[in-house]
Amino acid sequence: MEAFTERWTKNFAKLYTDVPLAEISWFTGAVSPMLSQLVIDGTLQPGQKVVDLGCGAGVQAAFLAKHGMDVTGVDSSPAALEAARRLIELFGVELDLVQADILETTLPDGHADVVNDSFIYHNVRPEARDAYVAESARILKPGGLMVVVGFSDRMTPGSGPIRLTSDDVLDPFMRHFEVEEFRRFRNLPTQVRPDQWHWFGLFRRREAARQA
Repeated sequence: MEAFTERWTKNFAKLYTDVPLAEISWFTGAVSPMLSQLVIDGTLQPGQKVVDLGCGAGVQAAFLAKHGMDVTGVDSSPAALEAARRLIELFGVELDLVQADILETTLPDGHADVVNDSFIYHNVRPEARDAYVAESARILKPGGLMVVVGFSDRMTPGSGPIRLTSDDVLDPFMRHFEVEEFRRFRNLPTQVRPDQWHWFGLFRRREAARQA
């Protein structure tokens, strides 16, 4: 099963290979303010094992490693992982990078305390959402946390990722996770999309999956 939407695979997946990093629209060099706040308030702590799914150029992964976490970045793009290696060197941190599909990460069961999804889920095909959430839950310890940030249905219309309704996010997660926090927030503006309305979700892995 293909993880990502056709728009992503046809138009965006090759950008890490073909376009300078500075010209990629979603590369800001900054982490989500929601992720920063989770570090500030101690929800994410030094020593925790964190998997950054779809880590791309490694901004989130390097940030978390800089704050003392044991981080594994997963991405299917060799070019993105090479960019991540350069950023890791710049940050002066150590972390593991794994080239793998987000639906089959190759990581062991219960590997992580935290799974971070920064603008990945909103590129996942609707028919692949259940598989993606199940894989995220598999690599988390029972009681572990999953952090999700992505476009909401109030986002400026246009091309790119899916504008997600609350049901788009919550329905696939409810079998494996309990909801600790879920809300819209305004993220940093860009020239293309000055009014950024995103979802923030904090989900805790259930001890056992709900039966369908």
